[in-house]
Amino acid sequence: MMNHFPDVAHTHLARPADVYDSCRNGHYQILYIAYTVIGLLCVKYGLGQHLDDVPPSHRPQSVMWRSLASIFYIAISAIVKVAVGLFLLRICTHSRWQRITLWSLIGIVSLFNAFYIFIAIFACQPVAYQWTRYDPVFHEGRCNSTLFSTIPTYISAFLNILADLILPLLPASLVWRAKMERRKKISVCAVMALGSLYAFRRSSSPSPAERAVSD
Repeated sequence: MMNHFPDVAHTHLARPADVYDSCRNGHYQILYIAYTVIGLLCVKYGLGQHLDDVPPSHRPQSVMWRSLASIFYIAISAIVKVAVGLFLLRICTHSRWQRITLWSLIGIVSLFNAFYIFIAIFACQPVAYQWTRYDPVFHEGRCNSTLFSTIPTYISAFLNILADLILPLLPASLVWRAKMERRKKISVCAVMALGSLYAFRRSSSPSPAERAVSD
């Protein structure tokens, strides 16, 4: 008779591979679809238009959806970097310095972005004052100082740039040690470095969603 009870010897906590597979199999896509829908709602209520062209009654809704979009953006950006880092941990199994670098990057990105989401949510007291302050009807509340919001925004931009540089370039050493022609090695490393070019482009300023947190 087959034993239907779980094998205790094979039970384990969530491994890096499990977390990566969860992101790959659709959970991340759900967040991104929600982020896209929220972005469309922002546009529906006037985001991107001149202030004079947006009806006063639509302004609070536009800012509310923009605030929610910024939270989703921060979460998605962090999840992508963590998922890529966990994937690289699966192939960088024999290099101690690479694994230390990856775990350090994953930990720093995760912890800071959790803090950054907290800052984004509680940018004003009460929370709803982030958008009700644009309502024609007066609402009482206050927001954090611009400096308090701006500094985490630029730290986040710096961490994103650092991760965008490290994650594509870190596996290059594995490719360089592989048994293939030098021309192919150079070609593969160049393709892997394309992500770093985007990092330099975004280094000039934070993303629109990140700037929304500091508004």
